[in-house]
Amino acid sequence: MKRRMISALLAGALCTGTAIVPAGAVHVTDIAGLGVMAAVSAVSSALESDDVHAAPPVQDGASIGFRGLEETVRANNQTIQAFKKTLAGIANTNLDAQFWAQEMQYQVQLNEYSKQVNAYETYIKSLEVLKDGGDSNATIDAQITMAESLLKVAQAGAAQISAIIDGLDDAQEDAENELDDTYASTEKQLENAANQIVVGAQTAYLGVITIREGIETLDRNLAALDRNIQVVEKQVEIGMASELTLENLKQARRTAAAQRETLVLQQTTTENQLSLLCGNTADTTVHPTTAPTVTEQQLAEMNYEKDLDEALDNSYSIWSARDEMRQASNDYEDDVTSTVDAYEAAKLNLEYAEENVTNSFRQLYLDVQDKKRLLDEAQAAYENEQRNFAVDELQYERGMISKIDYLTAQDDLAAQEDAVRTAEHDLFSAYNTYDWAKRGYMAGA
Repeated sequence: MKRRMISALLAGALCTGTAIVPAGAVHVTDIAGLGVMAAVSAVSSALESDDVHAAPPVQDGASIGFRGLEETVRANNQTIQAFKKTLAGIANTNLDAQFWAQEMQYQVQLNEYSKQVNAYETYIKSLEVLKDGGDSNATIDAQITMAESLLKVAQAGAAQISAIIDGLDDAQEDAENELDDTYASTEKQLENAANQIVVGAQTAYLGVITIREGIETLDRNLAALDRNIQVVEKQVEIGMASELTLENLKQARRTAAAQRETLVLQQTTTENQLSLLCGNTADTTVHPTTAPTVTEQQLAEMNYEKDLDEALDNSYSIWSARDEMRQASNDYEDDVTSTVDAYEAAKLNLEYAEENVTNSFRQLYLDVQDKKRLLDEAQAAYENEQRNFAVDELQYERGMISKIDYLTAQDDLAAQEDAVRTAEHDLFSAYNTYDWAKRGYMAGA
């Protein structure tokens, strides 16, 4: 009985066009005499009491365009900010203070050894005085021998510490060079990681655009199915169509509706992921504005040989292989490795990286050309469909075709327009990947 009352009240609320909003708990028996909004609130509370979970809190929304996306991600992404702090920590390393502290510590040790040397020398002299005074015996000789041994140990320790102190300047210079190498290497690695994050954000942006357009297509398909269902329902009434045909249409609509719900969820999820990549909290989501496109000028400025040289110069994978070869060479020179095998292996790896980047870049270049060709074909097909639609529109105005046929022609035109948009997205994606390769980031190479 309780659920019947709830259903009735919900139906009444929907009829008035009032939105249903979760509210505090109110018993169904307290609903009598309340207004529509109060009734809706009470109904929501009743649903809540039946273990119907409330929706997640509403997020703040913000729009973002593709042009400013990279700048936003680099400025606000928390991981990239952590990268910057890591580099700052390396850059702020104070080697002067560290080596000065070490020198002071070694100086203290040297002073202690010097005191020991002076003490043993004085002690030996005193023993020799006793020996020269005629008191020489085996005990004094043994003491002198022991003291001389300890003196040598103290002198050796002092000499060792002195050598360390004398070598601190060279050690600091080596440490500074190593620190510079560490900074350059870390900077390159973190730059590549930051590029990967930016590319991920751009991919999510384009993904939302694609999902959004997929929802629009499904909406159009659902509207077409609704029209067809109405027609077939009439046909079933007069015996021109079977119930099975009608049920198949309804099932197709249910499938399309379920697909739409899935896309809506995917859109929300992807927008939230994009928002986090932009440095926002979970309370905020972002909505991409318009889809980016490639200009004719950008395509005309593509120069394979020139762009390949740029890609080879900036390639992270080539830099990584070259850095590995440099390290292997240094290790060999410093006798860290006993053979040249490590260096030769690193050299081969560098050659492979260069060849791999060259081959991959060629494919990216050809992919842009292919996507441009497909876009031209899609645009030509769309223009042809426009001409066909103009004929259908004229026939509809003259009463030569039905409204159903006219709306179907509209759908065909819209579908061809979708094909153009898809081809534009594919072209931009290919060009953007090509441009990133020029900048040094190439997934898988």
